[in-house]
Amino acid sequence: MTGEPRIVAFLCRWCASAAADQAGRSRLPLPHSLLTVEVPCSGRVEPAFVLQAFREGADGVLIAGCHPGDCHYVDGNLRAHARHALLLRALEQAGLEPERLQLLWAGASEAERLVAAARRMTEALRRLGPLDLPRRALAASAPAEVERAPASLPPRAPGKPRIAFYWNASCGGCEEAVVDLGEGFADLAERVEIVLWPVAMDWKRADVEAMPDGHIDVAFLNGAIRLDEQEDWARLLRRKARTVVAFGACAHLGGVVGLGNLSTPDQLLDAAYRDAPTVSNPSDPGPGRVASSADPAPGRASSAVPAAGEHGLHLPVLLPRTLPLDGAVVVDAVIPGCPPSTAVLSAALDLLLSGGAGRLPPGAVLAPNASLCDTCPRRDSKPERLELEALRRLDTTQPDEATCFLAQGLVCLGPGTRQGCQPGCVEVNMPCRGCFGPLDGVADAGAAALSAMASLLHGDEAAIGRLAAELPDPAGLFWRYGYAAGLVPLRLPGGKP
Repeated sequence: MTGEPRIVAFLCRWCASAAADQAGRSRLPLPHSLLTVEVPCSGRVEPAFVLQAFREGADGVLIAGCHPGDCHYVDGNLRAHARHALLLRALEQAGLEPERLQLLWAGASEAERLVAAARRMTEALRRLGPLDLPRRALAASAPAEVERAPASLPPRAPGKPRIAFYWNASCGGCEEAVVDLGEGFADLAERVEIVLWPVAMDWKRADVEAMPDGHIDVAFLNGAIRLDEQEDWARLLRRKARTVVAFGACAHLGGVVGLGNLSTPDQLLDAAYRDAPTVSNPSDPGPGRVASSADPAPGRASSAVPAAGEHGLHLPVLLPRTLPLDGAVVVDAVIPGCPPSTAVLSAALDLLLSGGAGRLPPGAVLAPNASLCDTCPRRDSKPERLELEALRRLDTTQPDEATCFLAQGLVCLGPGTRQGCQPGCVEVNMPCRGCFGPLDGVADAGAAALSAMASLLHGDEAAIGRLAAELPDPAGLFWRYGYAAGLVPLRLPGGKP
């Protein structure tokens, strides 16, 4: 590799940073490529800090703090331990080698211990080679630039507001949410002109292409961007619509579809078209590939445009990664949820169809910017200081219907999830899974949820490690809806999904 491995080291002010200062005074050289960041406590190192360091070019991240029992903030270092344990497992699911994220306890007088750990980590990273997430992300980016609305549009033609609905990579629940408006749907149909709704009306792409730019007043696009066809449609509707709305969790954050970024496109195609026990596909066609006896690796994904069939048709090509809608086009507003609730959808429709989109900040989320816990009917049963010494799972537990899920040892993402789903999962005795997304200002919903849950784990270092190990599939648990929009890396070579 060229150059030394780049390591970002978050050092607790009281111990590890003091040890680094002592190393300098004692002339014990730390690796030159070690970038140190002093923090008040190792417990202040949020998972989002670690992920951002990797995204900005770090090959490894070291978190160093006081020994357990010596923390100036009582248990901050134990919280760091819990976050590290969970985040490390989530990153391993994405193929990140565990040597790239390390936790160290070093007292103020243990300069030699800190220096030795930094040197060992440097040697390990030399063997692994550069991580280079910025280059990987750039190589997998699609598209290079998001589509913007046309710079100038003609005055709006008179008549009812013209709206469009389009369905990308999703389950179709958002389409049902429109019908679930009930009598409100009949009122909507009277109030607007629906110019595109493939799930319910016979419209062709040529009809949309023939529309003048800006002809559609509001386009509601649900689903993530997973195929080249979906990217093309999103770009087309961005040009034809004055306002584009990300409709539902998949368009907002990538949704469950975004968890496909834990696998490579080849792995996804093999699972769907070759390896599943119910698949019989001897000729091996699939999205982005054409079976050929001369193909040295039949069935592997191809970046080339697939050959058209006898009717001029071809299977859409799988993009290098799943994108939320705003990864392909500029989004004017977001209606969150999986699916959006009737109350949130009705209020959003009233706002958007009355011309309110122009008064909103770009990408505004049309749901209350407040935690679900604030309106949870169980909120009074949540202890003021919650400390979990045991965890429970839904597959082996019947939750109490009146008690806070977290107080019962069940993972609930309500504290960091936007409200608006009511009545939702909580009302049917299921913990929140985060489909309404984070509150404003949160860069990575999954990282914030992981941090919050890890902070509740209580006990000594060994007990917290055991509790963290009991949480299955941390990537799928904390990033269930937001993996594609988060700071987490794309699938890397080496790890298991």
